[in-house]
Amino acid sequence: MLETILLVDDEIANRNAIKRVLRHTGLNFLEAGNGKDALEIVDEIPVDLVLLDIGMPVMDGYKFLERFKSRDCNQEIPVCVMTAWSDNETRKRVIDLGADDFVGKPADRVELETRVKALLRIRGYQKRLLDFNNKLENLVEERTRDLRIAYVHLEESREETMLAYHDTIMRLSLAAEHKDRVTAAHIQRMSHYSELLALKCGWGEEDASLLLEAAKMHDIGKIGIPDAILNKPGKLTSGEFETMKMHCEIGASILSGSDSRLLQMAESVAKSHHERFDGTGYPYGMSGMIIPEVGRIVAIADVFDALMTSRPYKEAWPLEKVCSVMQEDSGKHFDPDLLELFFDDVQVLLKIHNRYSDEETVSMNIEVA
Repeated sequence: MLETILLVDDEIANRNAIKRVLRHTGLNFLEAGNGKDALEIVDEIPVDLVLLDIGMPVMDGYKFLERFKSRDCNQEIPVCVMTAWSDNETRKRVIDLGADDFVGKPADRVELETRVKALLRIRGYQKRLLDFNNKLENLVEERTRDLRIAYVHLEESREETMLAYHDTIMRLSLAAEHKDRVTAAHIQRMSHYSELLALKCGWGEEDASLLLEAAKMHDIGKIGIPDAILNKPGKLTSGEFETMKMHCEIGASILSGSDSRLLQMAESVAKSHHERFDGTGYPYGMSGMIIPEVGRIVAIADVFDALMTSRPYKEAWPLEKVCSVMQEDSGKHFDPDLLELFFDDVQVLLKIHNRYSDEETVSMNIEVA
């Protein structure tokens, strides 16, 4: 594509002389006899270089420069002033107004051609840089748009994965609890009690949410216990009880060996939630602070929900009785500090209890002492 030069000079002879000097360069020439006409031309036709005279009627070169360079779109278009006024004041003024070069009249043919070629070369670099920047901006915009779309799809996939993840945990937990005639509501309640107590202990929300899921798998080992023992209405024999106690180690074995923080926490819960603070629990007879905190938390949550709801071998207890019996076991079965935190706001416990009700939960008129 031919490069375009705008010749702005009120003397036709001067414009023709310039064209003769540059005729072999293959340039496209536009002409104007004053600054006003020149501005109208550049409004309609893009140019690559302006060769500008100063002394002209209607609008001189100074006024043209001022208006031409005031437009952002013209900032990168070079202007070379050609005038017989070669004094320093004139040179300084045109440069201050935005001119890029200065050639005195009459111009030397070699000097004129050299200056024009140099300015057009700079203009060519600027145009290529502008084109590159535009392409880069378009590419960035395109990539940004693609990233936004990918992010939306990723979020949708993540939400679907998390739903499947939580659903799998719930179904896996129910597979074991179903043998014990325990409902999904029990799993929801005791896991939410566990999360609540963890937060009261100062856990961060992320870790407490992890315990919410891990607690659901506390009795997963019951999947390996015979139904006759799990559902026996009467008291278990010593041999049956020994078999029942194995569900802790079975559950821990099922959950062991994973790199997942969730399953690692669930393993700890499974093997420690039947340990007692005084060391009389199972399967390892751990005591006090040696029992993992997750086990001490889930022990309180699990027993609380078991006492508050009906089971095949018992009716649901009133809240006052539940609180009283569990307080009697403070320091024996339960960590006394955790138990105190657990009961410091029973209204929150009741909200969880009522939110996840099931057919096994009997209607109770509960009065808070």
